[in-house]
Amino acid sequence: PFPTPYTQALSDSQARLVQFTPDDPWLATDPDGFTPLVGEKVHSMIVAPLTARGGVLGLLTLYRSRVDAFEEADLDVARQAAATAAAHLDNARSYRREHAVASALQRRLQPGATPRLSAVETAHVYLPEGAGGAWFDVIPLSGTRVALVVGDVAGHGIEAAATMGQLRVALRTLALQDLETDEVLTHLDEVAGQLAAVDSRSGDAHPYLATCAVTVYDPVSRQCTMMRAGHPAPILVDPDGAPLAVDVPLGPSLGAEGGTAFQPAVVQLPPGSLIAHCTNGLLGSEGDHEGDGEATAVHRLEHVLATPSRPLQELCDTAVYRMAPSRYDDAVLLLARTDCLPPHQVADWTLPADVSVVGTARRLVGQQLTAWHLDERAFTTEIIVSELVTNAILHGEGPVRLRLIHDRERLLAEVTDANSAGPHLRHARAGDEG
Repeated sequence: PFPTPYTQALSDSQARLVQFTPDDPWLATDPDGFTPLVGEKVHSMIVAPLTARGGVLGLLTLYRSRVDAFEEADLDVARQAAATAAAHLDNARSYRREHAVASALQRRLQPGATPRLSAVETAHVYLPEGAGGAWFDVIPLSGTRVALVVGDVAGHGIEAAATMGQLRVALRTLALQDLETDEVLTHLDEVAGQLAAVDSRSGDAHPYLATCAVTVYDPVSRQCTMMRAGHPAPILVDPDGAPLAVDVPLGPSLGAEGGTAFQPAVVQLPPGSLIAHCTNGLLGSEGDHEGDGEATAVHRLEHVLATPSRPLQELCDTAVYRMAPSRYDDAVLLLARTDCLPPHQVADWTLPADVSVVGTARRLVGQQLTAWHLDERAFTTEIIVSELVTNAILHGEGPVRLRLIHDRERLLAEVTDANSAGPHLRHARAGDEG
């Protein structure tokens, strides 16, 4: 209520020592509200504004009733207490505001809904508690393959979230170039090194910039290729719920100096297997990639995943309940249940590098599409395959491999030769020929 000693202190930002009597006129502004002061027989009070950076955050109010009245010396102490409290409150508000902005940015930079794929069924849980730089991604690749990615940027706040976004986009761009997995991580390490150099010039240097783990799964061959850069290894569980022991070599963290090569681990997985990627925030072992704490947490997570037939989102939630992730670090869990393309959905031929086989390739395509009841696509597909096979024979090396994949509503046609140089996609312009 107005006017009172409280509103006066808020108006001029000056601390006040008030000698209190039940007859003070300002008590009439809210008789019921001030009844406790009269009932407790308050005889003196101090009202000190909490000010920071030119703004008033609130009031520090002190009352005395059964001891000697406040004096001017007490007013000085109250001013100091109010100034200190206001500074801490302002810092806390600033940190909370930055935390909220960083968390919002971090959520916005995540992939959101993951794509529906033939290779895997996926689910995830994402807890940006520390407003840091944890991220995940599910990237569809050529030939119905998929890349599963989980990473974690060092540090917290808006800078870590922004760096995470840069690394995630860079990794997705590299993965879509059909590079080998070790090449993807090598080039991503170069990007991280440049970002780390910028951070070091701004005074935010870390011994490394980020950690990352990548798994590429091929549903045709059921081959799973796993690599990691300073990150916890993926956890594999077979369709019966038993953990699969696979040694995924630990490569250097992204942006760390050293230049060590990344080594892959390759394994064939039966359909219905689980692949689990997570961050240290879920395992509760930040900075300890090989310690007993992580090993114990991994066993707990394997126990949660021992019933792989359960719905994946239910498994994700159960993992959060059982693992009790850190409230001060981001936690990510990405689960993928593998599937395979049955043999009748894939046709594969190896042809000699001779122009005479172009007609053979067209005939094989036509026969296969008839068997798949896709005759309406035969004419266009035969022309595409004819051009690709011709290019492979004229400009490539060795035998030519032709593969057709009938994947849900998509028809994929692939032509491969033995040339070590990969082709680069170019879009035809209006005046281009050949």
